[in-house]
Amino acid sequence: MGNPKKNSRNKLFTKKNGFIFAFLLPAVLVWAIIYAYPLFNIFFTSFTKWNYKNFLNPEFLGISNIFDNYIKLFTVDRNFQMAFVNSMKWVVLTMCIQMPFTVIVALVLSKKPLGWKFTRNVFIIPNIISTAAIGLIFLNIYSPSRGIVTEICNMIWPGSDISVLANPTYSFWGVTFAFILFGGSSCLLLLTQIFSIDPAIYEAARVDGANERQMDFLIRLPLMRPMIGTVSVMAANYGLLLYNEIALISQGGPDNATYSLSYYVYKTGLGSTKLNFARANAAGVIQIILGLVLVGIINKAFRTAEED
Repeated sequence: MGNPKKNSRNKLFTKKNGFIFAFLLPAVLVWAIIYAYPLFNIFFTSFTKWNYKNFLNPEFLGISNIFDNYIKLFTVDRNFQMAFVNSMKWVVLTMCIQMPFTVIVALVLSKKPLGWKFTRNVFIIPNIISTAAIGLIFLNIYSPSRGIVTEICNMIWPGSDISVLANPTYSFWGVTFAFILFGGSSCLLLLTQIFSIDPAIYEAARVDGANERQMDFLIRLPLMRPMIGTVSVMAANYGLLLYNEIALISQGGPDNATYSLSYYVYKTGLGSTKLNFARANAAGVIQIILGLVLVGIINKAFRTAEED
């Protein structure tokens, strides 16, 4: 009898596997250069002193002060604290407003009411327009001089001169409404999941006397659970990574009230005169960790990795 370990090693280095490794190598190298190295660099430089003064030579903070950048983010950096809270709010709002709204629209459209194709196409339009265009549209909607929101507010409260982008509370909700109801792509994925359900299941339910409401809650929603989990991950990460709407509509203002983590990373690392790359990368590491935690929680909640 031969050595099992030696035999398995010989199988690993067959001619067929050699071709497989050769074809995979370019993709692995591209992945390492474009993704793996930047991620490693972000993580490493978050433990350094790196700004415009020592741009070419980041200084390691030392073992005793290794978490100094992270500590300062949560203790003295008001902009980061505002960005962290806002990003968490946007994650919660996407899960509590966008996702239920999208699921309801998908359930309604799945019944193919009159004009359902037209409604589906209209609902998807904001998702096929670039976020830059959407941002400019809402910037004009909120304009204090010609914006429709200002005009409506002046009609309801004459002389109020309410400016959405000049008030910290209003500006947060102004940015939020620029994306919160745009779930067209998620709706299409949910519709695909609904239409893939075996019609025989509906027929059996109707024979048992089930109505449409019961089929929604007892058939469609349970069978949609994996896809709802998938689109929930997409929506939550969109809220966590929000940038374009903020950069185009509010630029983080007023009084930094609409900062997000992505916008904070940009402003701290590239958008200010101090160029604090190390602290920006520390915020980026925190953002990555939050994203991984969100994916884990949502997958656990919807059990999207399990097969029913």
